[in-house]
Formats: sequence, C-alpha cells, structure tokens
Amino acid sequence: MIRYTWIAGLIAAASAFMILNISKGASSAPLFYAIFTGLRFSLIGFVNVWIIILVDKHMSSATLKGKRFVRYTAGYLFSMVLCFCTAPLELYLSLPVSISLNPLERIESILVQGFINNSLVIIVQNIVILRYEKTNTDLENSRLRVANLESANLLLKQQIHPHFLFNALSMLKSLYKTDVRAGEAYLSHLVNFFRASLVEQQSQISLLQEEIKLCNDYLEMQKIRFEDALLCTIDIPDHVLLRGAVPPFSIQSLIENAIKHNEVTECSPLMISVFYKDDRIIIENNLQLRTHIDGPSGKGLINLIERYRILSDEEVIIRQDNKKFSVSIKVLSNEAGDHRR
Repeated sequence: MIRYTWIAGLIAAASAFMILNISKGASSAPLFYAIFTGLRFSLIGFVNVWIIILVDKHMSSATLKGKRFVRYTAGYLFSMVLCFCTAPLELYLSLPVSISLNPLERIESILVQGFINNSLVIIVQNIVILRYEKTNTDLENSRLRVANLESANLLLKQQIHPHFLFNALSMLKSLYKTDVRAGEAYLSHLVNFFRASLVEQQSQISLLQEEIKLCNDYLEMQKIRFEDALLCTIDIPDHVLLRGAVPPFSIQSLIENAIKHNEVTECSPLMISVFYKDDRIIIENNLQLRTHIDGPSGKGLINLIERYRILSDEEVIIRQDNKKFSVSIKVLSNEAGDHRR
C-alpha cells in the first residue's frame, strides 16, 4: 500500500503541474506547487495507512462498520487540519485567483480541498485493500480446492485393492496346497506389487515406467493362475515410458477389469493389448463376457473416470463392439500438481 501511495502522490503532482501550465495566469512556480501538492497528498496517504494499522491493532473486536467510521473520521480530520496548516505555503505557490478569495471563501476552499484529497486517498486505498483481499481469497480457495482434490483422489485410490487382495490371498492359499514353487513365485510377485503400491499411494500420478512394472508383476501373478489362457502384450515406446505419466494403478485396474469381466479359458484365451497411440494409452481385449461376475461391477471404470476428472479433466474413452472392448486414457505430463489445461 505504501508503494501505491507514492504512485498516487506522483500522479497528483503531475496533474497539478499540467493544470498550472495549461491555465492562464498561472503561478510562476508551477514545479514547486506540483511538488508541494504531491508531498501533501502522499502525507495524507501515509497517515491513512497508519490509521488503518492502528484501527486493526486496537479495534480487532469491532465491527467492519465501526472500523470504517473511525478510519474515515480520523482521515478526514487529519486531511483538513493539514490543509489548514499548509494553506499559507499553498497561497504563496498557487494560482493568483487564490489570492483574490475572501477569508470565508478561502476556508471553504481549504475544507473542500481536504475532503477531496482524503476521498481520493480512501478510494485508492480501498481499491488496493479489495485487490489484496480478493487475491487472498482466490489463494485460499485454490488451496482448499487442491486439498479437496487430493482428499478425493486418495479416497478413490483406497478403493482399488480390497477386491484384488482378497482374490490374491485365496489364490495363494490354493497354490500352496497344489504347487509350492508356483506359490512362492506368486508370493514374490505379490510382495513386489504391494511394495510398489505403497510408493504409488503417496503420489497423484505415476510414471508410465513404474506403472508398467506394476502391471508386469500383476500379470505374472495372473499367468501363474491362468497359464496359457491369458495372453497380454504391452507395446509402449521407451520415450513415452520415461516421460509420460498416468494416475496410479490406472492401467493395472483396466487389465484387472478385463480379466474380471471376461471368460479366461485355454480354448478361448483372453487377449489383452496395451499400446500407445496419439498421446493416449489404449487397453484393448477380445470380448467374451462372463455370465456371472463376482463382486460389484463397473466400479473400476467409474473410479478411473472420476480420478481423471479430478486430475486433468481429460476424457476416458470407452469403446465396445461385438468383438472388442477398449479403454483409452490420456498420457499426462510428468509434473506434480494439477494437470488441467
């Protein structure tokens, strides 16, 4: 606010200088009068700033109207007293017409001048205060928005694993009864998967390279379970893997979704393709829908759509025909924070 007070004082001085130069019969010392006007205006501004600080400090419990009344009253009183005290110097420096005024007119002129000066100062300062409050409000709203988005995103991420964990433990129990070596391999991949999961839970986005590692551990577990009945290919360029990002578990959850909703048998293998095209990752599978699905259906896709809405506003594109089902997700930039355009 001090800076704006100096600027307003310079504008007042420049305005006075131009008016004196344009007016006929002007003072012979327009520069000194302009400097005098600017300094007086600045002094009124600085005193008003001081009044604002004192009012906020000593009237913290008062209402806004009460604070404004004290602030405006003190400001106008000081402005008029200052104009009276500096009137002789102003009379000496000002236009000749000022000399011709009678005492009553001169007093009225000083009062009006004090009122106008302080009114202009108050207008400038109120604009600065409103701008400052708006900036603070916008900043606070932005912080609340980020906090809400992070909370919502964390809540959605926490919904991902319960169903998978139940199935994994059931599968592990079954393997240890029939094939200990396969059970140990399955357990190793399960540990890797959950170790990566703990890291990914802390971030809003995951590097594609890390997401694919997660998917590979998940797929190895599923291949132990389904053997040749499950075929999956992943074809993503190295530069995309190193620089691109997606929401954590997004690709893995789509692969899991394909296995959950389709028949997986050796005579009719489930074929899943994960590939890159036009800045998007596409997860595609042949369609051979199950007649019965364990657990809730459709929540995984709804979850992913909601997470993309929170992070980037990018659309999750879902396509289905008689033979294939595919989901296309946007590759995000590898940067923290909001990925909206």
